[in-house]
Amino acid sequence: MIVGKRITLRAWEKSDLETFTRWFNDPEVTIYLGNAYPSLSLSEEEKYLAENISRPYTYAIMLNDGDRIIGNCDLHAINMRERTAELGIVIGEKEYWSQGYGREAIGMLLEIGFEHIGLNRIGLYLVSINTRGYRCYLASGFKEEGRLRQNSYIQGSFHDDIVMSVLAEEYRARKAQVAGAAQG
Repeated sequence: MIVGKRITLRAWEKSDLETFTRWFNDPEVTIYLGNAYPSLSLSEEEKYLAENISRPYTYAIMLNDGDRIIGNCDLHAINMRERTAELGIVIGEKEYWSQGYGREAIGMLLEIGFEHIGLNRIGLYLVSINTRGYRCYLASGFKEEGRLRQNSYIQGSFHDDIVMSVLAEEYRARKAQVAGAAQG
């Protein structure tokens, strides 16, 4: 477990199955993942969980005050030769949207990736209608690299997919700036 200020990242557990299935069948959650019409059975999610439960750097996001799971996140597509990875996150409990929990979890994942794994670049893709996620990624230090124009078709409209990343040197500079501001 990795304990932050307000959240803890812990390994996935079989008991998370029903919660994950509920999130990934909620169109308000999945539209930002590029799937506006979810249809995920409990057995499909059980199979996915079984195949990925022991994958490294895959976490449930838990509130520190209480025992409530509010999301999940991971570093995946890790390439140690190139020192790159992709970041994924979802806050599935909608009452916790726009409260900084995603940004805190992302900060924890960046620390894991850059300080413990030794990555140089952590990237992600998001659909352009995910404006809340876009703001969160910018606030977490990600920079937009480009767009895959009209790459996603959601609810009858085409949308761009945005490519974003943060580099180790940017992460370290930002961390030093925050530490300097806290001291001064």
